[in-house]
Amino acid sequence: MTASSEDPGIIYEELGGHFSEFSDEFESLFGQRLQINAAQLGNVAQSYVFDLGRYVKFHELEIPDRARRGAYVCKWLMKLRPIYFDATITHLPEEIASMLLLANELFAMYVTSAITRVDLEKSLSERMGNILLYSLRYRSSSEDSFILFLAQLCLLK
Repeated sequence: MTASSEDPGIIYEELGGHFSEFSDEFESLFGQRLQINAAQLGNVAQSYVFDLGRYVKFHELEIPDRARRGAYVCKWLMKLRPIYFDATITHLPEEIASMLLLANELFAMYVTSAITRVDLEKSLSERMGNILLYSLRYRSSSEDSFILFLAQLCLLK
């Protein structure tokens, strides 16, 4: 998502593009097709743009850094959870069922990687990646904790 874009419509289209790529990759790996709730994705885009505007206005800056932008979109993807699936997970192998249940978290990591230009899958150890997935799934994390975490990763790249 472009740093200067503050148009929810553009952000929505970019998120939709990310979802298309992500869902194709997910289907090729796990044989399951994901769906997205367009209204929830639109709400993610609007909330993200609102956060960016609030930050820019308060701090009198032109463009928030990529760690902050990644944190904002991650926050809204986790709050609104726009991805869903039609599969009955009780009839699927455990690995595939687990991945379906983590679809929103994996998508948040995918989009955050694109925004920050840090490949989270390659930058994090398997253990740290699992901790991040667990935190996104089960913990109530603030955008500030995401900002700190992503800022450190952005510094390393």
